[in-house]
Amino acid sequence: MTPELLSIGKLADTTGLSVSAVRYYDQIGLIETATRVGGKRRFTSETIGRVNFVQRSQDAGFSLEEIRQILNDTAGGWHDLVESKLDELTKRRDRLNEAIAMLSEIRECGCEVVATCKASRSC
Repeated sequence: MTPELLSIGKLADTTGLSVSAVRYYDQIGLIETATRVGGKRRFTSETIGRVNFVQRSQDAGFSLEEIRQILNDTAGGWHDLVESKLDELTKRRDRLNEAIAMLSEIRECGCEVVATCKASRSC
């Protein structure tokens, strides 16, 4: 059985990308065109998972170059980049948790003006 090949429009619709973004991802090596039919790009269904990884990684703050390095590295060097990003993301999460705690405290204190709130000064 031949695997289903997706048109660029179907891949875009399925992943929520624009067609131009799919072309760009293909151009910079984040995804690969499986073949061309009548001069039009066709992608395997596995490309959906790859695009989803790219989107989640971008949401987490990875650059497209970092994502490309992780996806295309066959020599194992991606491990160092992942370790570095894990450290960076953990530190960012800690800062976000501190900000959430501060805002929660300010919200609950009952002050009318944040600048005069004792809770905001303890941060």
